[in-house]
Amino acid sequence: MTERRLTQWEATSLMVGAGVGAGIMAVPYLAERVGLVGLALILPLAWAASVLVHLMLAEVLFRTGRHLQVVELMRLYVMRGRVGRWLLWAVFALLSVAFLANLAAYISGAGEIVAGLTGLPGRVAEVLVYAVSAGVVFFGLKAVGVAERFGALVLAGLALAIGAGAAGVPFRLAPAGGGGTSAWLALYGMVMYAYWTFYSVPQVVKGLAPDARGAVRAIMVGLGINGVLTALVAIVALGVSSEVTEVAIIGISAAIGPWAATVGSVLIVAALVTSYWSVSLALADIVHERTGASPRVSWLAATLPSLLVLWLGVWQFLEWLRLAAGATALVLALITLPMYREAQRSGPVRDPAWTLGVWGSPVALGLALVALLLMAVGSVVSVA
Repeated sequence: MTERRLTQWEATSLMVGAGVGAGIMAVPYLAERVGLVGLALILPLAWAASVLVHLMLAEVLFRTGRHLQVVELMRLYVMRGRVGRWLLWAVFALLSVAFLANLAAYISGAGEIVAGLTGLPGRVAEVLVYAVSAGVVFFGLKAVGVAERFGALVLAGLALAIGAGAAGVPFRLAPAGGGGTSAWLALYGMVMYAYWTFYSVPQVVKGLAPDARGAVRAIMVGLGINGVLTALVAIVALGVSSEVTEVAIIGISAAIGPWAATVGSVLIVAALVTSYWSVSLALADIVHERTGASPRVSWLAATLPSLLVLWLGVWQFLEWLRLAAGATALVLALITLPMYREAQRSGPVRDPAWTLGVWGSPVALGLALVALLLMAVGSVVSVA
């Protein structure tokens, strides 16, 4: 598994690939209940909250001066001593469940589409998606960065093609929906999940080191691109779909025409595979640091269970997403913010190349905590 420096565009694409996946396709289904105005309010608010939390982790890394994943950062700053060691293993287990839920959802969604396009049996299609997805990660950070660079271009091109096709179809956008508090929370939780590329931050910082400001730009721009693509998919789905489906591209394709069905199918497969690259790379690094296993064994442990767990068939597509989003947000809300405060106080690098400045104040931390708790609540509320 090779590790070489990333370019600025590769680092940005890593953020895009991690975010543009299953979550972005579920946003329109929830946005229908609050309408266009609600979506227009939630998208920028969630972007700001996501940027703040992602850059907190970046600053922790800058103050640490070492290329560590989030679990080992917790060991340094908030989980010390005998009790801390046991708690750290519990956090590691919970995060692993969240990662596996993500990865299983990606294989499930992409495998279903590939089976439909090719006529392959579902299980064979899932194995094929797994081989392509995990195969890139086998070669390490630089390989994933290069793959994500092309993946981001494919995603943008296909999304623009769908948008251009939708321009010739009558739009029926409702400014406001009839949803109540639960609908707003559910949409906010899923939009936050669509932005959520938290575990790719260490890879971006490592890949661009020692350029701290370049890493910050990659994080902010990557999240911004995620927001634009999320908005585009949501607006098209809300405007043209006779029925906004749980996986938005299905409804969009049915409304625009036969050609869009193929383009939409390729788009969702690309989105899910690029997300798999970023998420499984982060998990492999976490497993390597936490267990001391070799990079090869860590790669296998990070990828193969996502295929095996999926075959248990316990949850459907949206349920996998809700489990992942809720578990991830809960852990971050409880641990990341005190970790950031402790890194400010005791981090080995007292004068890092970049900091949040006033946005790292206790007031900003309080806002971040509220944003994360609302994400956790929104990911589990019912909107049926």
